[in-house]
Amino acid sequence: MYSSGDPVALDHPSRGRRSAGMRRAPARLAVTTAVATVAIQLTTGAVPAARAQPAPEVTSGSPAPARSAVTDPPAGTVLRAGRFIVDLDGRTLFVRGVSVPPGAALDQATVAQWAAVGFTAVSLGVRMEADGTFTGQPGRVGGSARLPGDADKTVGDTADNTAGDGLDRLAASVAVVTGQGLRAMIQIVPTAAAVRAGDEVFAAGLRRLSGRFRDVAGLVGFELMVPASANPLLLSGAVRAEDTHHLLWRSSPASFDPTASTATNDEAVLLVGWAAGDPATVLRLVSAAETAQIGWFFDRPLTGTTLAVLARPYPSAVAGVPVSSTYNPSGRLLALSYLPVSPTGSAFRRGVATQIRVPVGAYPDGYLVRASGATVVSAPGAGVVCLATDTGAARVDVRVEPAPAGGAPPVAPPPPGDPCPQAGATTPAGTTTPAGQTGRGGHSDDRAADRAVDKVADDDVNGVLLWALPLAGATGTAVVLGGLLSTTRRGRRRGLVTGGG
Repeated sequence: MYSSGDPVALDHPSRGRRSAGMRRAPARLAVTTAVATVAIQLTTGAVPAARAQPAPEVTSGSPAPARSAVTDPPAGTVLRAGRFIVDLDGRTLFVRGVSVPPGAALDQATVAQWAAVGFTAVSLGVRMEADGTFTGQPGRVGGSARLPGDADKTVGDTADNTAGDGLDRLAASVAVVTGQGLRAMIQIVPTAAAVRAGDEVFAAGLRRLSGRFRDVAGLVGFELMVPASANPLLLSGAVRAEDTHHLLWRSSPASFDPTASTATNDEAVLLVGWAAGDPATVLRLVSAAETAQIGWFFDRPLTGTTLAVLARPYPSAVAGVPVSSTYNPSGRLLALSYLPVSPTGSAFRRGVATQIRVPVGAYPDGYLVRASGATVVSAPGAGVVCLATDTGAARVDVRVEPAPAGGAPPVAPPPPGDPCPQAGATTPAGTTTPAGQTGRGGHSDDRAADRAVDKVADDDVNGVLLWALPLAGATGTAVVLGGLLSTTRRGRRRGLVTGGG
């Protein structure tokens, strides 16, 4: 016999009723536990249906729910985990690149030059008209993305800008960017007439755009430049109606610098609007972005002088939660520290590496890497330093510094795709995986990326829509668990846990 320790009145007149209650207690306990489990799963995002079809907002003109069931995100999709953006492996990403204005067409040579200096993404502008369509503005870039040392050439000179509508040209540019192993942000620039038309036009345009690009790999997401008065629920819902994976970014002032502007998705932030393009301003804003641990897109003319400031070593993908990352331009010393756990809360799969981009011109005499808690698995002089976390490491500290003259090989340009070796991956030696793809291959027993997607879905592709779901789930869970605790206590007082054996 076992007992809870509470006094039991064996000869009480209501013993028969209590015995019946004792017999029913296991059933009540099982039902209550099942309800609590479902509530917890809804809160943590473990029930996919809750993410696929969130409760619609009662808003005039709200779009219909997503028309298809949730599918796996395209390769290279960027998700959000709290204030960080992450890849499908759960690594923290720091994208850096340039902004290309609406109507410009890109050539592969230009994008390859950007990749060689360490850029990992390009923001591609597309103009939205007053009826929610994207006609674009064919023609030259006009100097907004001029190449260093090539004063007469812009990125739009060599491509045909006349064929197709705005989305056709945009799709061609996205293909050029992702084909070189970089990610693409799509920046929607509404005309003045579109801004006056308001939210319904924005929503219509977002549905059209996200429907076209929902299955495209390598997207950072969609950035919409709208006034502060725009309805975020309506706009986020418009994207979700067509695309349940890609992030919607909204323009806002930079909290760390009133002269700059950012793109935000709830807590996640990217620097996208620069006050000026002079070296002093560029250095100030780059340093501010590094301190805030955010990525950026440079939207000013790219000259040799500004490139010298922008092209600096940095961690582009961290297999962990960053603690600090600093770069001293005078000593050319990069110091990175991180905890080897994913911001998503999931475990990393075997072979996922931290990547540090090292621009070709950053270390003329080569570089040296000193790491604690991780092992360098890239070749000496590689344009991307690859680090595999040591088994049992609780923290990783890395330093990249100049090598003495003749002490290291020259820096090589990074290859397209994922340059780091993937332990256990099926990619043949000497090849790379496609843009943004992390070598998941056909390993059916590898669930780390799936767990990362499940966890990040709490923050969700358009987090503003689902901010109430965790609160509601937590409240429901508290109520259910409170009922469970109350039932158990009443049962203990009544002797329901007492029996014979």
